Amino acid sequence: MTSQRFIIGLLFALIFASVAPPALSQSSDTPLRTAQTIDYLRLQRNLPDENVLARLVWSTMVALDNANRTDNYSVLYQLGTPEFQNKNTPQRLFNLFSDLRINRVDVGRTILSTPAYYRQPEILSDGTLRLRGGFDFRPQSIRFDLIYKNVNGGWRINAISVVQMDSTAPKQ
Repeated sequence: MTSQRFIIGLLFALIFASVAPPALSQSSDTPLRTAQTIDYLRLQRNLPDENVLARLVWSTMVALDNANRTDNYSVLYQLGTPEFQNKNTPQRLFNLFSDLRINRVDVGRTILSTPAYYRQPEILSDGTLRLRGGFDFRPQSIRFDLIYKNVNGGWRINAISVVQMDSTAPKQ
């Protein structure tokens, strides 16, 4: 039990870890790019590596699973950005995730699997990070659409959607 608490605590700590952008160089033979393309490329340089992306997804799934198991969404709420907190309350999150809770969906089992991304992870034009994908369990998969915002050097939840659906449903 103590090791489980340690692992869960570590996952939560990792969500707030700083992510250093990878260094990119531009060769002299690279064609001129439009300002819009340059802005997009500048944003994508700040895309975390795949290990950080997986840790973000896993820590969010663990937080949601704990909230569903305890009927207490205050930690999930606290992991959100100020904008997320302005739009939601712990009670609203309780209501939003009632289907998962009522159907006893084990969201926590996702930490045993690598997330599959149905859309390429990307930094959106507003600087937020969008991760859309799922865990392809059979017969029911767990799908997610998560948006994170970097706040004080760490990624925090800005929007969250997690559902259980038939594994044969289209992956969009």
